[in-house]
Amino acid sequence: MPVRPTLHVAVVAAALAAASCGPGGPKLHPVKGSVLYQEKPAEGATVVFQPVNSGPDSLMPSGLVGPDGTFTLTTPPHGDGAPAGDYVVLVTQFPPNARELRHPQSLLPPRYGSVTESPLRVTVAAGNNQLEPFRLTK
Repeated sequence: MPVRPTLHVAVVAAALAAASCGPGGPKLHPVKGSVLYQEKPAEGATVVFQPVNSGPDSLMPSGLVGPDGTFTLTTPPHGDGAPAGDYVVLVTQFPPNARELRHPQSLLPPRYGSVTESPLRVTVAAGNNQLEPFRLTK
């Protein structure tokens, strides 16, 4: 008996939904923080948490810095928050016209965008995590 295309699509969609937000997904913990560059909000910067013991399948929570300097992490496709663990924090901020540039460079010092050079480290614990501000300097 042939499978109807609409039934097949519905089964695949249900399986993907279950895999991405079901009990098999990682346990995420809320993470909020702020980024200041030269004591001013780093509005538009991207914050990425790179797991210290990362592998090819590691999840990298990220967030966008708002006008007040604050960010909230999300771990796509699983949802808001980050898995518990130790992270190197990467922060980059590109100009608004970065897509038009051949080789855009971060407006922040390059060390903050490098896994090997970033001085920013954090541990995400179980429960709510309100981080101390990341104060970036030249």
